Amino acid sequence: MSLKINLAQGESILIGKAKVQNGGAGRCILIVSGSENVLREKRIMRERDATTPIRRLYFVTQSLYLTDDKPKLFTLYHQIAREAVAAWPMLAGAVTDVGELILVERYYDALMACHTLTEVERGLIEAAAGGGAAAEAAPG
Repeated sequence: MSLKINLAQGESILIGKAKVQNGGAGRCILIVSGSENVLREKRIMRERDATTPIRRLYFVTQSLYLTDDKPKLFTLYHQIAREAVAAWPMLAGAVTDVGELILVERYYDALMACHTLTEVERGLIEAAAGGGAAAEAAPG
């Protein structure tokens, strides 16, 4: 099965471990065949940007999605998941849901669930900085 990807000028994606960028003057269409995982630029997090507990969880989940050497990352994932729950106890259920997706090897779905959590965490941080009630931002 093939995946058709439409890239804007300058946009990049990861295909497995390779970064592919549209260097042309306009849009381009890529047809990707095979079993490599694909991740659009807007979903890619660099390690230096993993600065909060949930962002670190996202980064390690992204690494699980993109790598073939998953066993080495499982221990790190569990450690970071515990740290994230310790930092944000109200997100324990959502973090558990991400872990369950990983257990059944649905890594992309786990990554998208983590992406949602990064938005929730951002809201919690903003609410804490502003003194507002953060409990409303937690997923139900």
